This record gives sequence, C-alpha cells and structure tokens, in this order.
Amino acid sequence: MKVLFILQDALRADHMGCYGYPKDTTPNIDRVVREGILFENSIAVSTHTFPPIVSINTGQTVATHRLMSAADYDRWKNGNLWSGRRTPLHVLADNGILVDGELVMRWAPLGFKRDTVDVDAYFEENRDKDWFFFAEPYNTHLPYNPPQSYYDLFVDKDFRPDEATLKRLEIVRSRMIIHPHDVRSALEVGQKDSIGLGDKQHERSAAVAEFDPKDKPGITALYDGEVRVFDDLVGRWLIKLEKLGILDETLIIITADHGEELLERGHVGHSSCNLKGTLFDECLKVPLIMRYPPKLRKGTVIRHQVSQIDIMPTIFDILGRRMPPGTDGSTLLPLVNRNAESFREESYAESIPAGWQALEGDHRRTWCVRTNDWKLIHHSEAKVGGSQRRYELFDLRSDPGETCNLFERQGTKAAELREKLEAHILRGT
Repeated sequence: MKVLFILQDALRADHMGCYGYPKDTTPNIDRVVREGILFENSIAVSTHTFPPIVSINTGQTVATHRLMSAADYDRWKNGNLWSGRRTPLHVLADNGILVDGELVMRWAPLGFKRDTVDVDAYFEENRDKDWFFFAEPYNTHLPYNPPQSYYDLFVDKDFRPDEATLKRLEIVRSRMIIHPHDVRSALEVGQKDSIGLGDKQHERSAAVAEFDPKDKPGITALYDGEVRVFDDLVGRWLIKLEKLGILDETLIIITADHGEELLERGHVGHSSCNLKGTLFDECLKVPLIMRYPPKLRKGTVIRHQVSQIDIMPTIFDILGRRMPPGTDGSTLLPLVNRNAESFREESYAESIPAGWQALEGDHRRTWCVRTNDWKLIHHSEAKVGGSQRRYELFDLRSDPGETCNLFERQGTKAAELREKLEAHILRGT
C-alpha cells in the first residue's frame, strides 16, 4: 500500500468547490471527493505551519508535543530535544515502508528519510514499493501570484481597482509577510531564523500595508487563482498514478496546515504573515479529503468535527498497524463506517499571534476549544506584574462569522467550555 499525503499550505476549505464554493477552483480535487470521503469540519491545531506539521505526523495536540515557536523548532531540529524518540513514521519505516517527501528534511525528527524534488519520478521509481510520501505544495501561501490567466478567470468582471488598490495588490503578489505599521516581524529585526531563507519558493520578504475593503475582490481572485494552480498539480499527480496503475492502491489524503485570512479581520494571510494571527475559523478550518477505494466508501460526507490529530491514527488503522504510545487522536474509520457510538466533541488549538515571526520575549498565546456549535477563545498577554486574560465565546450556528462575543451573556456555556479549555492548557504547562 502507498500513502500520498498532500498538505497544501494555507488552503481554506471554503474556497474549494467540494466545500460549496461557487467558483470552479478545484475540479480535480472535486473528483477525489466524488470517489472518496470529505470531512466538513476539520480543525487545525494552530495557525502557522510548524505545530500542525508535528501534530499531523504524531497524532498529538500542541499541549502534548509542546512545539510552537521558532525557538522550539531550533531546540527540536538542531538540539537533542527528541533524541531517541520513536514516532509513527519511524514505525512505518521499520515495517519496510519508504518515508519520504517534498522538503521534509526540515522535519527530520519526525522520521522522514529524504527529500524528493521530482514527485512524478518518485512515483515511477517506486511503483512496486510501499511508501508514505508527504507533499507540501506552497501555492496558496503568500505571496499570491498565479498566472494572469488564472487571475482573470476568477476576478469579478466589474472590479475596477484604483491606483492605491493596484499598489496593494502588487504587494500581495510579491511579499510573504504583509503586516500593519504597528508591528514588526522577526525577519525585519534580524532575528535568527532556524529554517533560514530556504529555497526560492520559501524566500522571506516583508512589507507594511493597510488594506481597504475595496481591495478584497482582487485579493480573493489572486488567492483563488493559486487554489486552481494547486488543483492542476493534484490533477497531474492523479493522472500519473492512474497511468502507472497504482491509483486505487494509493491512499490519497488532501488537507492543509491552516487556513488563511482574506480581509475578514482587515488583514491578509495567517499569523506568520500578518503578525495579527487569530483562531477564527477562516484560519482554523481546513479541508480534509481521503480516497482509498478498498476501504473508504465513495461519496461519504462526515459532518462531525474532527482534528488534525486524528489523521495519523486513521492511516495506521487503514494499514492495520498500531500507533505508538502517546497519541491524542482517534481513528476516523468508525465515523466513516457510521458505527461510532461516540466520538470526541471538542477540538483544541493554540497559537502565537505573530507565529513563526514572533519577536523574542513575545509571550502572548491564544487558545481555543471548539465544537460543531460553539467556540471559546482565551487570549493571554503577559504584562508587568501578571498577565491579562480575555475570553470570546461564539455560537457558530447562528454566528458563523464569529462577530458577536457571548461570553458574558452565555454564562453556563462559557463556564462549561472554560473548564475544559483550562484543563487542556494545564497539560501543556
């Protein structure tokens, strides 16, 4: 058996056709959904890349693995923080499964063995072997700069940007970090970056911009064009696997590390890009799609909320293998097969408002607990002489945009979720 795990950076579920988006952004992925299963409510553990990468590949919450910041990464990757630890990927490798991917040696402590640039060639060379391949496309991460024809495909025909908007759109096309004037990124102050500037695709660049609501049609069209570029890539890989005769013996998983803000709160990007990161759903809800005809009934839609920590236990269940100890997640197969008597109601997430670009000494942290119906967010900001706490409670059924804070008015529900969230936070201290 083979596993093609496609993790698209900063991909919003609600900008995909299979999740109800009216524009034709994902025709190839929509095919995967028709032939597989779709999870309507899949929740990320954080809103920048590093914590979700670890959680996805270990089945652990951030409170368990405790890896969040660039400083954490440095101790993890370049120190001995995980010396001798066995992860799910080590178990797969021990059982003769190749564990490779695209730019994955950044995450070497998880058990990855080698980077592969030419994914199509990898499929050909290993068509007769078992493998787990972790692909990390980058299209929907800032900067958004799709081919002009793809921008034209999605831009509103009556959009007439003025000169100021055109200048801001050019920044969106060319900069990775775009933040308001009142904050600065680690890059701009010369703080050490443990990953470094990396390859051309991940090269760091920054700009200051204050967006206007009139910019939204252009920004959205740029983003949607990048979603379509990513979909083209998925389509190419599907064709390649089909031609090799191994499509149906490959478990295909399509998901994202986190979502992306497109001016919902006045900014573009996620925490590491706009330095104003939140745990609202535009940055927290991600797609989760699986295709594997031998065990997954096609056309299945799961409405129960699930988390990134559930993906690896599901892979192991399909493979018929046991997860190593310390896993927080659960296999999703009982939900898929509709024979689950109960499944965890809550999912948890946490983040640093500035993500990977947080400055040294920035001790702010945001946590949330989410169910299908409610979300409680806890903001903690370190202050001289103590810390300042702030809570927000949202009824996701009546207020999906999370605009009305009910924390004071819904005391019983607030107390119930606060008790659960504080118990979760204590696990990570």
